[in-house]
Amino acid sequence: MLEILDSITFLLVVKILLLIMFSVYGLFAMLMMRQISAMTKAVQMQDDYVIKFLGIAHFGFSIMVWFITLFLST
Repeated sequence: MLEILDSITFLLVVKILLLIMFSVYGLFAMLMMRQISAMTKAVQMQDDYVIKFLGIAHFGFSIMVWFITLFLST
């Protein structure tokens, strides 16, 4: 039991917290895409494809950041 506690470092705790934080950020980006989809169905706009593209790009960026954090933290 003592070896497990000795193996936990401050850097490991920071890495785990970063992964949790970016997971919540990815969830937020996914919910934002759902809100954009609901908004474009309710309100007709001329350039709604731009907003949809920005939502998809934001979600893709959040997933990319999560994977970078995952691979750099190992």
